[in-house]
Amino acid sequence: MIYFKLSEFDSPDLPGSGAKMCPVFLAALDNARGSYGKPMRITNGFRTKEYGKLLQQRGYEVATKSAHYVGAAADIACPDTELIEMLNACWAAGFRRFGIMGGAIHVDSDATKPRPTMWDYSNTKGTARMKLARDWFNSKLKENVRT
Repeated sequence: MIYFKLSEFDSPDLPGSGAKMCPVFLAALDNARGSYGKPMRITNGFRTKEYGKLLQQRGYEVATKSAHYVGAAADIACPDTELIEMLNACWAAGFRRFGIMGGAIHVDSDATKPRPTMWDYSNTKGTARMKLARDWFNSKLKENVRT
């Protein structure tokens, strides 16, 4: 990897767990970072099931079969002003699964889950951020149909 350290993907409750990340996922995210041309701050990478339960107790939405548990997902801090640019970089790197959160995006390469897909979270339902992301996503899908 050029742009990231494995420790950036550690589950907060298990130092060194970033080593459990899927190498193919990491290579794609590293490519996205190169295309983006700016730092990307990982807010969540590998996640233990125990940490997932803690997040749920804190009121966060956590999938029971999250791609974070198998090292095939990351949440990346992303302000509204950078949303489309970051999504474009991730799309160019091959990502087709996007979750749009307030202040971050989720990308994953979990082959057991449907793709292409985009979803919102309770803090983005009906927001301008989600509309912008959904419009972007739909335009990407239309581009793929034409090519």
